[in-house]
This record gives sequence, structure tokens and C-alpha cells, in this order.
Amino acid sequence: MAVSKKCKELLCLCYSGLLFVSGALLIGFSAFLGYKLVYHFTFVPSECIAPFILLFLFAIIHVLLTWLGVKGPTKEHLFHVVLFVLITVVAIGCEIAIGIWSMVLWSKVADQSARLMSSSFQGFVKDNYDKNQWTRLQTELQCCGINNVSDYSTIGSPSGSIPISCCNTSTTACLSMYAQGCKAPLIKYVKTLMLDIALIGFGSGLFQVVGILAFYYFYKAVKQELAATQTAARRASRIEANPLTRQNSRIQGRSSVSRQNSGTAA
Repeated sequence: MAVSKKCKELLCLCYSGLLFVSGALLIGFSAFLGYKLVYHFTFVPSECIAPFILLFLFAIIHVLLTWLGVKGPTKEHLFHVVLFVLITVVAIGCEIAIGIWSMVLWSKVADQSARLMSSSFQGFVKDNYDKNQWTRLQTELQCCGINNVSDYSTIGSPSGSIPISCCNTSTTACLSMYAQGCKAPLIKYVKTLMLDIALIGFGSGLFQVVGILAFYYFYKAVKQELAATQTAARRASRIEANPLTRQNSRIQGRSSVSRQNSGTAA
């Protein structure tokens, strides 16, 4: 059973509503995940933030694209329908590319973050650089040093002390230190964020394939309706332009008048 054009229009409008909701959610998720990445940005490769920014921008495009998704089907403006499909195709390609890029960065995080941590740790222990960043990192990830607490004695802290952020206690007395270093949990933390943004990019791209199919079939239905209307108009025009048809019409008209006159006379 063929689906009517009205049903296809409703399908396009439903998808447009979902697109708006997905765009709003995508804005929130990309902003939140980006914030979590920037929170420890001292130890994260700078290029890792780019996928989050790009996905945030495409989320805004999702929301704005809803206008075309509503106006095209309701007004049957095929230009807006085609424009919607073209922009969606570009968005799909870009978002899948963002997902692939995120996975490439995911594979490089371990080495690059380890180098950044090592450089920052040297400055922190010897000259007290990046103190706030290391305090936040060690407190939230419950770790100490790069590999373990012995890193402080290996490098040699001028004060000869280990920061309170390494203490595994909520009291003022430091009864024990965190056993693990910060490198492994930080790398896991960053990799998780990169994997999340990659999955969101892939998922968003696949979701928009549904929109392309819905708008394609609506476009096809409108074109078929227009073609049928034009064919009927041309057929009527040819019939009207045919001399034999006009002559038969006149003969039929005179015959009808004669029968009416005969009936009147009788």
C-alpha cells in the first residue's frame, strides 16, 4: 500500500522536531564534555579540543536546519527541501569525519599526555609551576605524581615534602598516600572523553540518514504529483486544440439545442 504525500509530510515534520531536540542535546553534551576536557587541559594535547568545538558548531546547525525542515514540507517548497538535503549530507560527512578524527586523537593521547605531564611535573616540583592544576588533578583522580608517590623524591622537591593533594584522607592528618600515579587515570579520563565525542559524531551522522530518506521520498511524491498535474493539463490542452474535437463539440451542442427546441414545440 502506497504511503500518501500527507503521511510523508508528517514524517518530515516529525523528523524536524527530533532534529531540533537532538541539536539541543548535542549542544549540551558537546559543551559538557568539552568542559571536562578543558578542566585538565594542562595535561591534554591541544588538538583534542577541536572535535568538541566542531561538534558544538554542527549542533547549532542542527537547530537552525529545523527551519528548512519545517518550511519545505508545509509549503511544498522543493528548493528548501533540496537545500535541507544538501546541508544534511554535508553535515553527515563532517560529523563522521569528526568521529574518525577523534579516534585518531584517541590513539595518540597516551604518548602526548605523558610528555605533557612529565614536563609540567618537573616545573611543579622544582619551581611550583602549575600548582593548581596538579592539586586539582591529584585530588579528583585520587592519584599522586606521574607513576607513584616516589616521583617526588626521584626529582627532588626543594621543600622535601609531598603535597597534601596526594593524601588519601579527608582529615588534616595525612595518614596514607594515593598508591597510583596520575598518568594512567588521566589517560583513561581523556580517552573516555575522546571516545564519547567519537560515538556522538557517528551516532549523529547515522541519525541524519533517516532525515535524508524522509525528505527524499517527500520530494519524490511532490514531483510525481506535479508531473501528473502537468500531464493532465497538457492532455486537456491537446484535446481543446484538436479541430475534430471542437467540431464534434459544436455538433453535439447543435443537436442538444435541436432536441430542446423539439421538446418545446411539442
